[in-house]
Amino acid sequence: MLRRFTFVTLLVLASLLLTACMSDDEAADTTADTTAATTASSDESGPSEDAVVRVAFFADMVTVDPDVFYDIEGDAVMLALYDGLLRYAPGSTELEGALAESWEESDDGLTYTFHLRPDAKFSDGTPVTSDTVQKSFERRTAVNQGPAYMLADVARYETPDEQTLVIVLKQKVAGFLDLMASLWGPKVINPKVLEEHAKDQAQEFLKTNAAGTGPFTLESFKQGTGYTLARNPNYWGEPPYFAKAEVSVQPDVSAQLLKLQRGDLDAIMHGFPLANLDSVESDDKLAVESFESLGTTTLFLNHNKPALADVAVRRALIQALDVETLIEEVYGDTATVPEGAYPSPLLPDEAPVDYTADADGANQALEDGLTLEVVYTPDSSGVQRRLADLMRQRLALVDVTANVRQVELGTVFGYRDDVKNAADIYVSTPTPDGAHPDAWGRIVWYTKGGLNFFNYSNAKVDAALDAGLRA
Repeated sequence: MLRRFTFVTLLVLASLLLTACMSDDEAADTTADTTAATTASSDESGPSEDAVVRVAFFADMVTVDPDVFYDIEGDAVMLALYDGLLRYAPGSTELEGALAESWEESDDGLTYTFHLRPDAKFSDGTPVTSDTVQKSFERRTAVNQGPAYMLADVARYETPDEQTLVIVLKQKVAGFLDLMASLWGPKVINPKVLEEHAKDQAQEFLKTNAAGTGPFTLESFKQGTGYTLARNPNYWGEPPYFAKAEVSVQPDVSAQLLKLQRGDLDAIMHGFPLANLDSVESDDKLAVESFESLGTTTLFLNHNKPALADVAVRRALIQALDVETLIEEVYGDTATVPEGAYPSPLLPDEAPVDYTADADGANQALEDGLTLEVVYTPDSSGVQRRLADLMRQRLALVDVTANVRQVELGTVFGYRDDVKNAADIYVSTPTPDGAHPDAWGRIVWYTKGGLNFFNYSNAKVDAALDAGLRA
């Protein structure tokens, strides 16, 4: 199920979040009567001396270390603090330069040459050079957390001059440039900080401090409470309109909406309950904008459980759910059914998947009295809970009992250690690491993939994914 991202904002402060501060599928392009702009170029008066934008997160950020951060909540903060070599153009999957103003790929796909912006600086004024980029990338590999895989195929780095970085790969990686542009892609860290805190690769320091080149600096980071960002005076790009951004941690969406209506918040960036959209759309003080997202609601089926070991049974469950109707009931016009197994924009010409409802066929394939455990993780919009509840109702029509419950994300990541005792079905809405097919397939289906919760392993699937990556 391909979903849209929804952004709710006070009309009098539209265009609240600067493009540089948001993930590519979340960049807001709104207008209003009053003065507010994404960057100086979108407002004749230029950057404000004291304007502050106030938003809230549903969950706390565990870290602001760009080589450790691998989450959704907090992506706007990370993009405000750090830059990589490339990025996606706002509202697009087109690549554009960030710290690299141009780049070339060799004919054999093994060598990438990046030409750095001569005016790029860190927030303390230290210039960005090819050597500093190399040290940052090497640090990601050494820290070896979730995003480290993006550089796993690097054979070596070369720095022929201060403005040129050459990356030589061990083998071809078709989506390498998309990894460089990824929200979680390699970011460039001030070498002074890495040197001053070399004992632990600066991990303790960078957990709550920032040392990047982004449009903002981190003024304060109070876990469980919130974060304050201030405009970076040494930013290489167009300066952001806002002098500061204040982010509070507020898990309750109802409380966020109340603060928005009172004027204590300027925007709810995501996770707004679909059931409440009509009420805010009728409020002339609020504006609602929706943007395309690669987030795709997915049912992870635990093939290790005896009840789901047979592919015919798994197929029958999908037939029983009536996927197209299910999506319409849960998401309305805010989601579409993908044509195949990938988010549609990533592989538009892929072989279609048959989601046709067939209750009679499902009845024949399913055992009488089958009982399944269906779990979902907390979701501020409530759609995953709603989806799981509707699944329970649909499956009951074919004599399948679905016991639905909420679990924490940490529990789900622990399933791979004990798949036999894990849930039968997990409802989730993951997003790929980049706008390339491999950025989806490798984390979901590949053996030991980051989101392969039930340890699915198929040598043919792995080989096909590898072949596609090397093509």
